[in-house]
Amino acid sequence: MADGIGTSAIRKEQHFFSAPEILERLSGPGDGGLPANIVQDEASYLAAFAHLPEGTRNVADVSPSYFQNSNAPLRIRRFAPEARIVILLRDPARKVFSQYVHLWSLDHETLPFEEAFAKSAERREAGYSAMFDYEGGGYYADAIQRYLDVFGADRVRVEIFEDLFQEDSAAREALAAFLGARFRDGPPPRMNVGGRAKAGSLIGALIDNRALRDRVKGYLPVAFRSKLGERLRKAVKTEKPHIDPAMRDRLRALYAADVQRVEALIGRGTGWFVGAGGAAAPQTLARVPAPSLAGAMASKGADRRAVV
Repeated sequence: MADGIGTSAIRKEQHFFSAPEILERLSGPGDGGLPANIVQDEASYLAAFAHLPEGTRNVADVSPSYFQNSNAPLRIRRFAPEARIVILLRDPARKVFSQYVHLWSLDHETLPFEEAFAKSAERREAGYSAMFDYEGGGYYADAIQRYLDVFGADRVRVEIFEDLFQEDSAAREALAAFLGARFRDGPPPRMNVGGRAKAGSLIGALIDNRALRDRVKGYLPVAFRSKLGERLRKAVKTEKPHIDPAMRDRLRALYAADVQRVEALIGRGTGWFVGAGGAAAPQTLARVPAPSLAGAMASKGADRRAVV
């Protein structure tokens, strides 16, 4: 996506700074596979970036779980005091449904979205991983405040997902300046696109083979995998569930007050609820305050500046 930022060659998400809490919540379908996909010790974490040339100034760890985890900011600060934090946020109604589609695509979620959403608190209490906490996934303000408190406003930048994907994006230019990097022309590639391949396609069956995909991840660089995946997805027909418009409106009402707090924290509007009759009035759907997912990155070294 950008020149001048070094990343792990094989694994985009490290989850090192949120690993202890992830390992405590493995009761949900598919959660047993999480330990194999996270870095659990500092030596392995540093090894993930050992391929980068000496003198690389910007090193990025893109791990969504850092935003949700209340302990991650201080862990990152202790490891890389000069880290810069980038938080990428999406319309919470769309984001929590995308979270659902991701688990549905993996066959880890079998309930319709409304039923699954209603079970968020129950699953949280049962020790399911954070991905199953759809309700909590749409609250952003508390998590933003934590990073501001730990790193200060000059080292934290909040970007709106929808803005970065515009063809001519001023947001990308501002982010590039913040990072000291240069973004490539055009919108960034779409990654982790949810959906299942329709039956009858050999390519689709290979794409949906989780064991094969996990094995491939261990050998192919991230950049190559993203391009290959994008081409393969275009070659097959996929299917995915769609959110009921009435449920989307209820979600926007649920998250309206939190969105107002987000806009106050970042000093600008998000534009998320424009076009849906304006910002919805706050509403309660068994609200249990919790932050959401976004990205964070960090690394360490005398001549490297970490990026989150």
